[in-house]
Amino acid sequence: MVTLTPVERDIHRVLSNRARQADPMKPREVCLTYKQLGLLIDPEGQNAGMSRPPFRTMFPALGNVSRYEVQHGRPMLSALVVAQDTRVPGPGFVELARDLGLPVSNPDTYWEEELRGVVSFWSVHDPVLVLDSAIDRLMDELGEIKAAIQRLSEA
Repeated sequence: MVTLTPVERDIHRVLSNRARQADPMKPREVCLTYKQLGLLIDPEGQNAGMSRPPFRTMFPALGNVSRYEVQHGRPMLSALVVAQDTRVPGPGFVELARDLGLPVSNPDTYWEEELRGVVSFWSVHDPVLVLDSAIDRLMDELGEIKAAIQRLSEA
């Protein structure tokens, strides 16, 4: 189970708050650049890896926030963070999705689908959905354990 560090909790808080305020019809408008996020998390610039390129500490933190979200049955919050020049995430975004076992059928459109999912989920402002997604994920894992035990008992 993923546990968020204090910095990762700050990232989660910033991104989930932005997603809550988003217009589901205009999901790209809520995106932040890596630098913008870094300055929100570390406004004094004390952690250069968080607030200045090449963002060495930000990328692993974003990955952990997305792992946390996927473990809780929610879309990857890091979809909200994009490169300044391209306005899309770096290649690590799709790589992480694949590592997490998410169905990436088309890498060129996956980010936009995930971005819409993030905004759709968080902009509803329904704490029950947040809890339900975690419970659904837990129930899925329990089902997998039950199936594995059943297979072992049949062998």
